[in-house]
Amino acid sequence: MENKIALRVDRLRELREQRGWSQRELARRCGFGEAQVRKYENSETDPSSTYLKLMAEQLDVSTDYLLGMSDDPRGQFGDGKINDDEQAMLNTFRRDGWPGIARLGVERMTK
Repeated sequence: MENKIALRVDRLRELREQRGWSQRELARRCGFGEAQVRKYENSETDPSSTYLKLMAEQLDVSTDYLLGMSDDPRGQFGDGKINDDEQAMLNTFRRDGWPGIARLGVERMTK
């Protein structure tokens, strides 16, 4: 039996409504017709990869999230940027391994 990956219409609708956008507004922002959004939200058709990407960009989420492949709206890898604390953890781990991470954690918690 084939495992079909399909658009999570509940997520599409919820994200659109959270922004206060009509189907027409989302379609306008993406550069395609309102009927397309209606068809997607009614599960009549799935978007092409191009349209999926456009919607994800406008809704500021990953395509993985719209497809239900990730529960993180930013996708499996987030934005790819790490903050200063994450960089310190990575550098400490590379230099000292898990014992270094444990020391770093204790230091940060006692500040």
